[in-house]
Amino acid sequence: MFESNTIKNKILILITIYITFNVVEYYGGNYIEELVSNVPTGNLKFDVILNNTAFKIFELFLASIMGIIFPVPIYFKIRFSRRTVKWLFVLLIISILLCILKSEYLLEAIFIGIAAAITEEYIFRGIFLGYLLKIFKFNSHDVYISLAISTLFFSVYHFGNILNQNIGATLLQMIGVGGIGFMFGCLYVKTGSLLISMITHFFFDYYVTIMNGMELSYKTQQLDSSNLSTVIIQFFIFLFIGLVILNPSHADGWRLNKLMDFKNLSK
Repeated sequence: MFESNTIKNKILILITIYITFNVVEYYGGNYIEELVSNVPTGNLKFDVILNNTAFKIFELFLASIMGIIFPVPIYFKIRFSRRTVKWLFVLLIISILLCILKSEYLLEAIFIGIAAAITEEYIFRGIFLGYLLKIFKFNSHDVYISLAISTLFFSVYHFGNILNQNIGATLLQMIGVGGIGFMFGCLYVKTGSLLISMITHFFFDYYVTIMNGMELSYKTQQLDSSNLSTVIIQFFIFLFIGLVILNPSHADGWRLNKLMDFKNLSK
């Protein structure tokens, strides 16, 4: 699987830093949220937004440190083809319609969408996926390995939500977001633009939040056969969508391959 012990060591270092990141984020984030919770706002909704803002700022700080430890180029520029413009236009129209129909959750939807999209895409697709692609050769086999590992990282990252929901709901969420994370990773590899995956991530969380508010459906779910089968189906649907986006039979169309000089980066 790996070409040398050097690559194995890099993977071990990556896993070690990933675990450290989660532990520091868990305890440090809780401490920061406790400090911020002492700031009176007089509004429960704004209390939640303020706490989450502080947490995401702390998360971005940790991400900047990881960016120094794992230096990898991150690409944001979008190629505005007809397909891209149509896709963005459709997302915009749907967002406006949902805003009109469910305006009571608009603020939460915009906040959750921005907060999650920027930090999570930068960390898991920009840094982790980018670094994995950097240390492997850029062929289709290694791209799938990199996507699988970064998807696993993204899934396990959501275990931290166990603070706000039961263990069953947390496990269901970890499975559900796995397929979604894979799709986001495929978007980055295909388009070569992290901004595309950020925009998609934003709209996905925006839609879910504007329909349900900040109390997402996972929080009240139990780990039974019905919910488990539903989430597994969801996982494979997004897995399929990701593969359709990636189009494995046309790997020469993966723009990230053209943007990153893997030969020089691997030295």
